[in-house]
Amino acid sequence: MTLVMRGSNSGLIYVIIVTRVNLIRNDGFMRNDMIIARKYKDRWLGLCLIITLCISLTITGKCLKILKSEIQVQNLLTKEFDYDKFRDIRIDKKQMARIKDEANTLLRKNPNLNGYPYIDEIGYLTYSMMVSDFDIINGSVPDMKSFIRGIGRVSKTDTYSCLYGYYKAIFSDLMYFPVPIINEDTQRVSYDDSWYAPRSYGGNRRHEGTDLMAGNNIPGYFPIISITDGCVEKIGWLDQGGNRIGIRSESGAYFYYAHLDSYAPDLKEGDAVIAGQVLGFMGDTGYGEEGTKGMFDVHLHLGIYVNSGDQEISVNPYWILKMLEYSRIKLIY
Repeated sequence: MTLVMRGSNSGLIYVIIVTRVNLIRNDGFMRNDMIIARKYKDRWLGLCLIITLCISLTITGKCLKILKSEIQVQNLLTKEFDYDKFRDIRIDKKQMARIKDEANTLLRKNPNLNGYPYIDEIGYLTYSMMVSDFDIINGSVPDMKSFIRGIGRVSKTDTYSCLYGYYKAIFSDLMYFPVPIINEDTQRVSYDDSWYAPRSYGGNRRHEGTDLMAGNNIPGYFPIISITDGCVEKIGWLDQGGNRIGIRSESGAYFYYAHLDSYAPDLKEGDAVIAGQVLGFMGDTGYGEEGTKGMFDVHLHLGIYVNSGDQEISVNPYWILKMLEYSRIKLIY
């Protein structure tokens, strides 16, 4: 700024002008400070809003999980037992591994729960199958918190205790796939999910098992081993099953091996067997009087049964076999 001095009043004019300039500068600084303060205030308000929103979402998420668990429990408490869905045993290795991991993690983190009824792998399996409507392949395994919230009430129902007994009998003793590896021909043994497919021998009926087919169709070629430890409960001829052997596992399931070409030597009722022990050889016997052969292609018919009161009910072996494929042993003989 250029100042012009005139007379004695020049000093006064100079002071007035400088003072005015300083006032203008101070006012500018104050305005800037106010703008900066307003910006910080807005930022803090925004941050507080975000924190509040996150807390609300977290609380809401937890409430929704609790609500979902409660709906599941109420559904399980009121739903009727569907035997047909249960008997299909739709489970795979991945989901079974997840169930075992969840159950073991639960007990490791809460050692005080060890020994409590149903707080184990079979209990977790039973709860998971009920929640997924007996199709855990297309369903999901509930998390530990959901299991803990529901197991106390659900386990008091007759349905749960009944299912727990069935699953314990079926899954507790499983060890090996029934056809061991002997050479590259073993890969030619195949099977499909033929559960409840129509059959006509002996009258119209449903197929209650899984057929493992010999790709070379040679009787007596493929050895058959026991899937579990157990005891020989039945051995001998049946018109429908031909040469058959029935093994009662230690947990109570009955494993039925039919259409055998021959039995392992000296095997008789009452004998104890171990998982992996040879029971006989795949054949094509049955559908007629004792000694009948060749009425169908060479295969093993595998049936699995559990006790239900004074009778036995069959379950689908297909998905169990799919899991046991990862547990095939090599047999040298």
